[in-house]
Formats: sequence, structure tokens, C-alpha cells
Amino acid sequence: MKVAKRFRWEAAHRLTDHPGACKSIHGHSYEMTVILSGDVDENGMVVEFADLKAWMRPLVDSWDHATLVYEGDSDLRGMLGSLGMKMAVLPFESTSENLCRAALAHLKTVASEELRRRGITEITIRLSETETCFAELTESV
Repeated sequence: MKVAKRFRWEAAHRLTDHPGACKSIHGHSYEMTVILSGDVDENGMVVEFADLKAWMRPLVDSWDHATLVYEGDSDLRGMLGSLGMKMAVLPFESTSENLCRAALAHLKTVASEELRRRGITEITIRLSETETCFAELTESV
């Protein structure tokens, strides 16, 4: 059985070495779907949606209405810092693929023991920065 919860947030970013328009600061309405695969328990549930929300909310809140900044982008970090703007400094460029990977790693870090206890066998993260494109990553628990 698979269950899923969707998360949404707004954020700005830029890709420092991109040859096109994405080198400029721009924003997205991000959407992320977290899909968990596992057996249904005695209560008829794979996982409590409130628990999934609690596990992912700190990450989503840190990215919401922030500028996602690669730690190597000292120019943007300096500008945003001087203006007192919210930023999430990341150890990678803020591509959809990298954000997807980071979200999956976050969930495994905060909840892997609980997911295993509940019999979750697989996690899929689908992350969209526009309504027409997404990155998706699936890993075993």
C-alpha cells in the first residue's frame, strides 16, 4: 500500500553556474509529495499523516519564503545577509534534484527508526518547482 502527503512552499533561488535564465534570482511555488510504501497496520493505516507532517514540517518551514542559497554563493549570501532576509544556506546548488535528495535524507534522518518500526519499506519524494516539471527519488528504508 502507498500513502502520500503533499507539502507546498514559496522560495527564491538561483543557480550560480547555469548558462541560462536560472542564473538570475527567481522564485517558485514548490510542491513536494512524500510517498510511503508499506503494509497496513491493525488500525488500517500505513502511517499517521500527522506524524509525516511533523517529520517534514521543520524542513519545509526552513525553506518557505526563503531564498535557497548555495553555500558557495558568497555574493548572494552577503547581499541577503546585509538586508536581513531569510535564507536557507545549502551545501549544494538548489536544483530540484538536489532539493529532492535533501528532503529524502531529512526524512530518513528524523524518522528512519520509526518508519522501520511501522513497516515502511520505501520512500519516494517527488519535488516540483513548476506545474510542468519534477524530480523524483525513491529509496528503501
